[in-house]
Amino acid sequence: MSRDASASAVDSDAVDPDTVDAASPAPTPLWRKLLPWVGTVAVIYFLSTQVPLADAWAATSDARLELFLPEMAAAVIFWFLVESRAFAYLFTRFNAEFSWAEARSLRGMSYLLTPINWNVGTAAIILYLRRSKSISAIGSGSSMLFYGMIDAVALGSLALVGVSLMPDSPELATLKHVVGAMMLCQIASLTIFMAPFPKWTRLERIRGVALFRSVSMATLRDFSILSGLRIAYFSGFVLIFWLGSASFGIEVPLVLAAAATPAILLFGSLPISPAGIGTQAAAMLYFFAPYGDDAAIVAFGLSFPVAITVARCLLGLVYVGDIRIRLPAVP
Repeated sequence: MSRDASASAVDSDAVDPDTVDAASPAPTPLWRKLLPWVGTVAVIYFLSTQVPLADAWAATSDARLELFLPEMAAAVIFWFLVESRAFAYLFTRFNAEFSWAEARSLRGMSYLLTPINWNVGTAAIILYLRRSKSISAIGSGSSMLFYGMIDAVALGSLALVGVSLMPDSPELATLKHVVGAMMLCQIASLTIFMAPFPKWTRLERIRGVALFRSVSMATLRDFSILSGLRIAYFSGFVLIFWLGSASFGIEVPLVLAAAATPAILLFGSLPISPAGIGTQAAAMLYFFAPYGDDAAIVAFGLSFPVAITVARCLLGLVYVGDIRIRLPAVP
């Protein structure tokens, strides 16, 4: 069977969902559940030493929320549609037939869990695929690995464009070299897995590992389509950081928003606080300080993750009933 023909077949590692181990996983210790919130308190305390929280609250009251809230609502819907479309393509291509409607239900469901922890949302996606499509955890995990590698390229591209368009400085030159080197390494890794050569024995064994199956099966067309969707997705963050900050009186240049977006999102994904509350504000304070009042930057940085979490949860509620219909009952 050719590489392209096998790509759309149901995952070879698929298992019968009825064989899922009945044993329940060990409950998460209470201290691990509370740890992210402790991190949130610590980060917000650090921010309060830089900017009085009363000033940040006043800046929120003075912000143009009549612009910010509709912008956030539009952005969340845009991200939802783009990412669910990427999921539909990804899982259909490498695992099993997966419609855009199913992908929207899946993404909506995961929106209700990601505020708890990003990894919880990812685990829910893998479990849903296992139960609804009989796709093994290693099969869907392989696709998510390829998806993550595409993300690194998309984010690096945005950062490289933003840095290249900004006025030259020694710091930016260093950053450009670092981002460029990371991009080259990521593209080299993808090329090694995706290319049919060289056919070294050890390299072929690595390509044959189940976790790397989707990456090894991927073609240049897959890379182009998924990269385009992910660049569009992350471009939405660039625009919302640019437009949203303006609603708080912060005049951030568009090119700086593009250059800073990967770092802000990275800080937001750290398992320090739920939904990046506090961590994103700290990152924004570092990058946006020359372009607005510190209190306004902190206000925007704290409002952004709260607004996106609330909007995503409201969107996720629309699909709760849909998930129950689509997900077959299993022991």
